[in-house]
Amino acid sequence: MRGWRWLAPAVLVLLAVTAWPVGRGVWLSLSSYSLTNPEDRTFAGLDNYLDILSSRTWWLAVSATLVIVLVAVVLQLLIGLAFAAALRRLTILWPVTRILVLVPFALLAVVSTVVWRDAVTTGFASEWFRLGEVGPFGSLVGVTIGEIWRGTGITTVILLAGLLRVPTSLMASAVADGATGWQRFRRVVLPAMGPAIAVAATYRSLDTFRILEGPLLADESGASVRTAPLIVWDTTFSSFELGLGAAMSIVLLVIAGLLGLLMVQLLRVRRVV
Repeated sequence: MRGWRWLAPAVLVLLAVTAWPVGRGVWLSLSSYSLTNPEDRTFAGLDNYLDILSSRTWWLAVSATLVIVLVAVVLQLLIGLAFAAALRRLTILWPVTRILVLVPFALLAVVSTVVWRDAVTTGFASEWFRLGEVGPFGSLVGVTIGEIWRGTGITTVILLAGLLRVPTSLMASAVADGATGWQRFRRVVLPAMGPAIAVAATYRSLDTFRILEGPLLADESGASVRTAPLIVWDTTFSSFELGLGAAMSIVLLVIAGLLGLLMVQLLRVRRVV
């Protein structure tokens, strides 16, 4: 109960700043409302949700978004872990490297998207690997690479914080016991880094799931990289179907919540008895 006393103010503030927008979105999603004909607003009930849940285009977009999330997060964790191990040894240059690894994350997502989209479609990557006409798949690869490049720095910093929690005495004991490098990594390093890995994976999964800038710019170039946030954007700001767009936003919010719960369950840190 004492813990709830400290958490109650934060929970109340969180509810105050989120309950109204979400509630407004739910109410709007239950109506048929278009800016092209604002006077013709009618109560639609669950019709918008039924249209979304039965739409093949919607579920293909959700699937494409989840594929980007899976590939981007896995590669960010692997690359970030390698960078964190290297940065741990750079004790003298640590203040400088700490800033350098965060530079991509500090840049606008639009910048990284444009750079990597052009690199894969018409730039250096296309020339080096002789990709030729890459089409929509190449643009999807460029969008994914841009997201990986942007998020690897912050992932590295989170994983480095977990890596610094590994006791040197425990590592020395493992070496003295004759443990191999893989055994030390699996039985000493990974358990100590468990919370950091869980935080990095969950945070980057939810952040990547809302990816919009990359698919939006790739879509402008003629390559149809249709993700769920992009369909919400097109429905709301291109077709001006506010009721249907609000329903899509609520469905996307529910999927993101389920994704977060899944990540928490999969990455739950358990004590080893």
